[in-house]
Amino acid sequence: MKKRLAIILTAVMIISLMGCGSGGAETGDTAEAEAKSEESPDAKESKTDEKIVIGATGLQEDQFTQVMLNGYKDAAAELGVEIITANSQHSSETETEQIHNMMEAGAQGIIIECVNPDTSAAIAEEAEAAGIYVFACAIGLNSEAVSASCLNDCYDLGKSTGEYAAKYFAENFDKDQEINVALITYDGQDATGSGDRINGFLDQLKDYNINITGRQEGEVADKAYNVTTDMLTADSNIDVFFCASENGVVGCVNAIEAAGNPNNTVVFGVDCSEQLVEMMKSDTNILQGVTAQDPYTLGTYAVNAVYDYIVNGKEPAEKEYHAECILLTRSDIGACETWLENWNEHAK
Repeated sequence: MKKRLAIILTAVMIISLMGCGSGGAETGDTAEAEAKSEESPDAKESKTDEKIVIGATGLQEDQFTQVMLNGYKDAAAELGVEIITANSQHSSETETEQIHNMMEAGAQGIIIECVNPDTSAAIAEEAEAAGIYVFACAIGLNSEAVSASCLNDCYDLGKSTGEYAAKYFAENFDKDQEINVALITYDGQDATGSGDRINGFLDQLKDYNINITGRQEGEVADKAYNVTTDMLTADSNIDVFFCASENGVVGCVNAIEAAGNPNNTVVFGVDCSEQLVEMMKSDTNILQGVTAQDPYTLGTYAVNAVYDYIVNGKEPAEKEYHAECILLTRSDIGACETWLENWNEHAK
């Protein structure tokens, strides 16, 4: 009897110990699961805690690019992120090197004002393949690697100036009069953008007898000055120049003024700067009107869009955001001065 009781007690103890062991393992699993559950919200929030680095390139040493770079920097400062900026100065090799440096610095997103919409695609695709969010600013970039962009529509920029030019033509030319028009482009840099600006301008003048006397590249001011001088030498009867970019306007107006402007030639263009406002205020009466972009807004929009994707995984509402076109003319100097005041504030 005692022997049987001992056996029973021993069995009960063994079962009890097994139960405790089993209960201990279950408690450990539960604790581990709870720990994992508690870590999940922290993991979701970690993106806002980690260092955010955004790279951003500019194209050239002009006021437009400088104001856009300031937009990059101001937006980054407000968001509390690191911004690495660089200026390619129209060099594809420099652009590639700069973006490589940004990649090595740990940039999670890169904003590109490209040297060329086609040739810059290679470095954009390399960055995208490395897991970096690629955004195009000011100039469209022809690659699926670009997730989104912000820019001014080039046709709309030319159209805006063309609509004002049509009013000028109505006051200064007869409908049956042949009007000699010369074009200063930036075709070599961006044939599509340059062409769209020119087409947007000319399409508003179809009611007039337009004679295109020449089309030359002038993407930098010195070159624009030289080609304008050559065109005026070849044909002193040019009535109007249309310049597709700021540098083209600067070189063209200076060349006409230097030649003494014997034919009272006038200029219309796209883009604006402090120098162009002063040209519209000048008594020489050469520059009549331009359509300005808003590079500061482009810069701030780009940084905010890239940040929102890096932190929240949210794509911009518009894959291609178009900024407002701003018409500035000699006939409304007050609007030019208001624009210039705002421009100078952002150019500091």
